[in-house]
Amino acid sequence: MAANLSPVASPALDAERVRRDFPILDTVVNGHPLVYLDSAASAQRPRAVLRAVEEYETHSHANVHRGVHALSQAATAAYEGARERVRRFINARSTREIIFVRGTTEGINLVAQAWARPRLRPGDEILISTLEHHANIVPWQLVCEQTGCTLKVAPINARGELELEEFLELLGPRTRLVGMAHVSNALGTVLPVRRIIEAAHGVGALVLIDGAQAVPHSIVDVRALGADFYVFSGHKLYGPTG
Repeated sequence: MAANLSPVASPALDAERVRRDFPILDTVVNGHPLVYLDSAASAQRPRAVLRAVEEYETHSHANVHRGVHALSQAATAAYEGARERVRRFINARSTREIIFVRGTTEGINLVAQAWARPRLRPGDEILISTLEHHANIVPWQLVCEQTGCTLKVAPINARGELELEEFLELLGPRTRLVGMAHVSNALGTVLPVRRIIEAAHGVGALVLIDGAQAVPHSIVDVRALGADFYVFSGHKLYGPTG
């Protein structure tokens, strides 16, 4: 697997201490303490997140950017403060680059319908890989139906790794967008996204990276990567849904 992520160093894991930080793990299932192994789909919430949500709902709930009263101002400050924290977390240049969505699926669909659909024409091409989550497949299939453009799929090898040379061969002057996972949700394969982005930009294509499985586990620097769109979900990062 290509190394495109910066590993996060950590001390020896105290599993019991971690479990105590997640109240849901006190749940008993079939007579046994809950062991949750589906964080790739949606992570559970630690106490700090549960407290923050309760604090907001109890003391700060109001419309954001819709009022001058104290609660609305507090909610707006918290909302925009979160945007700045996300900017720092992924090293984006500006908060203007941070767009809140309900999840990765909605983010990809927004790019597909708001950017790709109005611009692509018959003969244009979108390139993805066979490693993609269906959320990074179906939106492009729909765009192709709507615009007459062509969807191309780069293959993987027996080890579940992208066939980079075949991917490069599929890139061409009609490639308008490349949509790739940073880390496969099914196999955990780390794709060589910097090489992918450089190659795509070399033929004038834009790049969308599905970072849903990368951001929770490693340091992601979107400026260093250079992707045009980088999409991920807060609920896989121990945050609330939506």
